[in-house]
Parts: sequence; structure tokens; C-alpha cells
Amino acid sequence: MPKMSVYSYLYSQNNKYLNRTALNYYGRKISFDELFLKIEETAKALKAIGVKENEIVTISMPNTPEAVYLFYAISKIGAIANMVDPRTSMEGIHKYINEVGSDKVIIIDSYYNKVKPLTESGSVKQIVAVSPAESLPFGLNFGYKVKEFIETLKEPSKKNVYNEQTINWNQFISKGRSYDEKTEVKFIPNRPLVIEHTGGTTGEPKGVILSNENINSVALQSVLTGIDMKREHNWLDIMPTFIAYGVGMGLHLPLTIGMETILIPQFDAEKFDELLIKYKPIHMVGVPSYWGTIIKSKKLAKKDLSYMIAPTVGGDSMNITLEQQANQYLKEHNCSSKIVKGYGMTEVTGGVSGTVDANNQIGSVGIPFVKTTIAIFEPSTENELGYNENGEVCVTGPNIMLGYFQKQNETKYILKKHADGKMWIHTGDVGHITSDGNIFIVDRIKRMMIRYDGFKVFPSIIENVIGTHEAVESCKVVSINDSEHSQGKLPKAHIVLKEGFKSYQGQILLEIKKICAEQLPEYAQPVEYKFREHLPLTPTGKIDYLSLEAEDSHITNKSPEKRLVKKLQ
Repeated sequence: MPKMSVYSYLYSQNNKYLNRTALNYYGRKISFDELFLKIEETAKALKAIGVKENEIVTISMPNTPEAVYLFYAISKIGAIANMVDPRTSMEGIHKYINEVGSDKVIIIDSYYNKVKPLTESGSVKQIVAVSPAESLPFGLNFGYKVKEFIETLKEPSKKNVYNEQTINWNQFISKGRSYDEKTEVKFIPNRPLVIEHTGGTTGEPKGVILSNENINSVALQSVLTGIDMKREHNWLDIMPTFIAYGVGMGLHLPLTIGMETILIPQFDAEKFDELLIKYKPIHMVGVPSYWGTIIKSKKLAKKDLSYMIAPTVGGDSMNITLEQQANQYLKEHNCSSKIVKGYGMTEVTGGVSGTVDANNQIGSVGIPFVKTTIAIFEPSTENELGYNENGEVCVTGPNIMLGYFQKQNETKYILKKHADGKMWIHTGDVGHITSDGNIFIVDRIKRMMIRYDGFKVFPSIIENVIGTHEAVESCKVVSINDSEHSQGKLPKAHIVLKEGFKSYQGQILLEIKKICAEQLPEYAQPVEYKFREHLPLTPTGKIDYLSLEAEDSHITNKSPEKRLVKKLQ
């Protein structure tokens, strides 16, 4: 694995191909030569505003060229990027900035007012507000500024009023022009590079510290899976850099191969089809829910998708029915690949396994990356289980994080040194490995519900059964309190129906209950069903099951579904 900074690895891979296109931003092509010049300009600007080696700088940006320059410039000067989703609440952004002690913030200008109060309190000394129009082609840049001007005339409150601690991108770059010292620092092994914040879908969000080596290794190991990835290919980058999956596999991977990387700053899953038609991307990574929109697209109905190689999903589990439908859809549209699934989490830099060719079994997340070991243990122990035995999925290898930022107890809970001398991530996921090495994830340990009588219920198993009904577009099962017992949880199913079936909820509910009665054990029968127009999503496109659980903490004894459970018992 590359023992160098992510900047050095990027340069070493592309310094002989400087004329090739590195970035494509709404049709503006940025060559590798220009990319490296812009990274150096940005590095000088960071030094000019006082950024020191090992200092934490907050970057709150979508996928724009400036976000790319910043990421690699931070690596070049030996600083640390605190990556924050600008859509986070004001309170959340303040928490993420203050907890790492970052007094310099670079943010997309439309969210500037979220961080402005921190300059007034004194915790932030410098803000750089960046317009998404900075690198747009001239016509689009002009149109964006005209639209922005008209909007502020209609609603003056939308106009940003910068204070003396705030500069725009051009002012920021101008400050660096007089900086004449060397910007690139000596490589130090295991130096922190980024802090990525977990989504909070399984508890309190935490800052995950990742090194240069972590991000280099997830990129190179992805290449070594054997997937056909060439410099001549292009890549649709829809995953933001403020998630580990996005920065390591969405950005660094294609750029280190030398691909033209198409930056999408504001991804709309409902317009995914338009992006495929416009750019014809050979490669991409996304989350499973995006394919639910693709297979319904009328615009793609008669389009040829043979140009696609290994359309990849990760970041969330993929429903078996959706996987089968997506594979059939790809086949009908002349794509020779099936959906490629992977497994990972922020704490392992986004990815540690993948499905390739013969290993692409339905429901599996593939085999481990070449430098990664995955094993199944009894939860919270070092007792390794055998093939096909469900237990906690644990990972060791070059992708595992340095730790959580200033959370030693939480770090010790998940990152443990075993008797073999290796550091293992205890993922909190339940799964098993088959004798041919394929990994199957059953569910999160935290999602597992334990009934009053001790039976353990895994929501994903129920979801897969309900998902087999032809009318079901998506389903998420959550735990609710058992109101008839002093403790215990019971399953509730939230279901979205496909268009054309929504008028038949009563009949469909009877059919779903029948399927569940036939295919699930008695103790795993849902006690309540709710039809919805859509399921809530986190900012990164995962189904937000915590918000579903928060909707109701118990069900009443009068529920007919509850009486059904009593009958089954």
C-alpha cells in the first residue's frame, strides 16, 4: 500500500499524463496540469491565512473543484480537514467545529449564515465563503450570478452580509500569491488527514480520524479487485467528500487511476437518469436506494446502458428484491455487469469488500479486499466462529481508522487489539461467511430487537420477505415497545408501494400478512404495518430508521395487529 500522502500518490500516478482531463464540472474540463496548479495555489493560500502543520481546518463543501483543491492541499501542507456536511443544522455545525477547535472554516456560501455567529463568539477567526459558480463555464457562471442577484432583490434577507473575518474564494487565493515558501511537508506515517463524522444512524455522531494511508489503501485495494478500471474511462462522482465513502472511493479512487471525474455538487436521486443520459458514465458509486429510481425511469426505458462497468452500491444494505430487479434491468438494457455491492463503514474508510464476477452472489457483499481480513466473532469477544455461523463482523487491515476524535472510551469499544497482535474493528454488524469466502450481512446488532420472551428478531429478514411482494417498492422494519410487557421490542413494517398499487392497500396488506405468516417464524411476525408515500432518508441517502422509530414508541393494546400476535403466541 502507498506509504505517502494522498497528494503525493495522486501526483505520482498522473505526472506523466498532465494533459488528460481530471475534473469535469458542468462541462468545464480541468486537466491534471491545471489541477496540480490549483492545488498549489490553494496550499499557498492556506499557509497565507496561517494554517500550520497538523492544524484542523473545517471544510464544509459539496463536490466542487474547490473542494477537491482543498482536500489535496490540506494533505500537501500536512494539515487536517474536518469534513462537515453543510446541510447539517446550525447547532450541529457549531458542535463539529467547536469540538475539534477549528478556528478556520471554508464553507459553500449559501450556508455561510450558519457559521457567521461563530466569528461573533470568537471561536472562529477566519471564514472563506465559496460560491459554487467559481469554476463554472462562463455562460453558466453568468447565469448563476444573475439568478442569485434576482433572488436577493426579491428577498433581501437571502443576501449574505460578510463581516471582517470573512473573505470569498478569490480573496483567499490572492492572499497566497505572495507566499513564496515550500508548501509540501515531509510525509509522516499515520498522520491524521481527515475527520469524517458518522451519520448518527446508530447513536451519537462521532468524528472518525483517517490517515493518508487509510485513503490511499481503500483506493488501491478497490483497483486490485480486478474490476476493469482504466485511465481512459470516466467516473460519475455523486458521493460527497464529507463522507468517507465519498472521499476515498468516490474521489481519490478515480483520480489516482487518472479517470475524468465528473463532479456533481448537488445530487438528486430523481434526476439520476438525466445524469446517465448526459454523461454516459462508465463507473460510479452510490447507495442502493438510487437504483430504485433508475428502474422506474421512463427516460431510460429504451436507452442502451452497455457502456456501464460495475455499477457499484454501498453505504447501506441492498434489499434482495431490489438487487434482483436492478440486475434484470441492467441485463435488459445491455449492461454486461450486475450491481456490484460492497461493505464498509466510516471507521474502515468506506469499504473493505466487494462482489466481482463469480463472487457476485445475490445478497452477498462479496469477498474481502486484498490486504483486508474479515472474520466473524461472538459479539464483543475474540472467539472466532465457523463458516455460516452468524456473529459480529470484525475487520483488520490498512483501512481501519486511527480512532475517534477525543473519544477514547468509544474508540476502545470498537477498536481492539487481539491476541494475534492486530487491531480489529468490531463493526456492530451481524453476519456470516460461507465456505467459499462470501460475506453476508444480516443486520446491525443495534437494530436487532429482543422480544419479551428472549427471541431475537432481525429486521432485514422481515424486510426481504415483504419486499418479495410485487407491489412493494421499499420497506423498512423498526422496533417498537411491547406495551403488554414490562420489556421487549416488536417489529413494525413501514412500506412504500409502487405506483399503480396504492389504491389497493387493503388487499395488499392481507397478501403481505399471508406472505409473512408463511415465510417467517411466529416470533418475527410484524405487529403493525404502515403504508407511506416515502421513507425518510439521511443526507447521504440511507433510510433513516431512527426517525421511523421516533414516530411511535409503543402500540396500543387495541391494535388489531397486536391481537394477531397474541393469537400467534
